[in-house]
Amino acid sequence: MAEIAFKPILNYVIDWVQSRINERTSWDGVTIVIISLMALIATPFVKYAAWFGLLYGAWTVWKHEK
Repeated sequence: MAEIAFKPILNYVIDWVQSRINERTSWDGVTIVIISLMALIATPFVKYAAWFGLLYGAWTVWKHEK
């Protein structure tokens, strides 16, 4: 079975990342990816907050003011 040499692959990946670090478009892409991940992760919490707000709003409309 052929063995894979990991050191050349690792060096290639490191060189590729280092060459992209100074590019503005790479920073733009990283920012977009992070914001998108945050939106996907936060979506369930926003839904719970909306349900809570809906229930609390209905309760405040229903209760009598003292």
